[in-house]
Amino acid sequence: MSLVRKFAVVVLTLLLTSTLVTGNLLAAVHLTVLDPTFVQNTVEEEGGYDLVENATVEVATSQVQSVETGGSTDISAIVDTESLVRDAVDQSYLENQTERNVDRLYAYLHGNSETANLTVETAPLKDDVEAAVEAQIRNATVAELLEQTDANLTALSGSSLPVTVDQTTVERMTANESGYEAVKQNVRDGVREAVLDRAVQTAWEETSNDEKLYLVIPDYDPRDYSEAEKERMVADNETEIRTTLRERIERERGDEIDQGVNETLAQANETLAPDGTDQEGIAGATAELQAAFVQGLTTDMTYDEFQSELDAAKARAAVAVGDRTGAALDEQLPDRISLLPPEEASGGTGDSAQQGPRQALEQAQNAVTWIDRIAIALPILALVLVGLVYFVTRSLQTVAGSLGVSLLVAGLPIYLSLGFVQSTAERQVEQLLLSGDPNQLVQAGTELLLGVLDQLFGRVGTISLAFALAGGALVAVWLLLRYDVIDFGGGGGRSAAAAAAGADADAMDADRHDGTTGVDEPDETAAAVSDESAEVADTGGAAAVDDAGSDPLSDVTDDGDEE
Repeated sequence: MSLVRKFAVVVLTLLLTSTLVTGNLLAAVHLTVLDPTFVQNTVEEEGGYDLVENATVEVATSQVQSVETGGSTDISAIVDTESLVRDAVDQSYLENQTERNVDRLYAYLHGNSETANLTVETAPLKDDVEAAVEAQIRNATVAELLEQTDANLTALSGSSLPVTVDQTTVERMTANESGYEAVKQNVRDGVREAVLDRAVQTAWEETSNDEKLYLVIPDYDPRDYSEAEKERMVADNETEIRTTLRERIERERGDEIDQGVNETLAQANETLAPDGTDQEGIAGATAELQAAFVQGLTTDMTYDEFQSELDAAKARAAVAVGDRTGAALDEQLPDRISLLPPEEASGGTGDSAQQGPRQALEQAQNAVTWIDRIAIALPILALVLVGLVYFVTRSLQTVAGSLGVSLLVAGLPIYLSLGFVQSTAERQVEQLLLSGDPNQLVQAGTELLLGVLDQLFGRVGTISLAFALAGGALVAVWLLLRYDVIDFGGGGGRSAAAAAAGADADAMDADRHDGTTGVDEPDETAAAVSDESAEVADTGGAAAVDDAGSDPLSDVTDDGDEE
């Protein structure tokens, strides 16, 4: 029976070791990839939110760039779409959406929810994008808006105004009041020169040669010259004659000239300002901006009034483009996007590409359910195995040795091999990355995966080291007890052999009292057994030491001595 008991202890120890190895790995899984808090913290620590942000910005930017602004102008020509989307997609929004879906996913995997309900709320994102579009247009300069919308600035002057309106003109007028007034004065001076030129030309055509020569020749007498000579003299003195005519007109007809300037500017204001009433969106707002410039150039509009008109036009442009952006996003993006295909698509007849995510999720739920069950069953099984070791041996010393060996085997090999396994896994991931031509998002996802693996192996290593240290401590205690370095019984304990001899004596005494003759047998046998027990007890320590040196399982109680 001693051999049978030793074999039973070995088998139970092997089963306990397997149970603890499985428990070690399951504990690591439960504390890492199956723990939503661990996943959320790891995503944050490894820059996972930056990956989510880049992916969201990439998708949202493509949606915003397709928005029509009204007219032929694309919104990407007006605003920096990637910048505004990145400003709209703030960290708190990403964290909120990610954490909600992680919690829902793990609730479904662990059986706490019937449906995964993995969704993304896009309403806040759309509102933020719309507001960001409006803000960028409001903050843009008028020169930038006119340049980016390809406005025809030269048409603002046309043939009515003796000035060329370009980006430099726009920048000077919008920079400050002095620049604005300087441009206005240049335009007015140019118009006045044009009016004077027309008046001089009219006077030149309406005056005779004699009248022209009276202006430049002192004491001119028309009788002294022939008509041919007069023609020649007028041609020779044309420049001086025209200058004298201009001076006389300015001196004698100044009010008339001023009226001509005002009429010219009023006519330019009516004909040059673009009509934006039949246009919408950014095209209509651009027409309003151009009209404000024409009005500023051709009327007595002050600088403050001019800036007010520009700000109002920019505000209308911002609202128009923002509304169009919001409406387009509402058409393209629902307020809530499901991360899984519709329920109908998950049926047996659906498309295989759509069946994949839901089927994979259901399979994952089944696997996690079994892992949860095993995680509950393994500690119970380990306790049962420890109890069986004690039941077989009736020795706490043997229980300590068996449990210590199991913990040591369950923890130390795994801990020692983690470095090699982790480096191998990382090489595989890096080789997979190098095998293709991944974009920036794939590279960021790979870095996140490597970070998760590092966290996972770190947690496995911590648990394995704890198992190994606990096992080593129990094995050390077992060895100290086994070689009587410490006395578990405080000095009055009995060795295993003495306990076995006492048990045999008790059994023989019970047989004597249960005899069928009813006659008391002599007590010589009992006395002999008692003497033998005492002798064994006296020599038990030495025997135990000898036996321990040759058999590590000799402390297993042998209750099978011959009766």
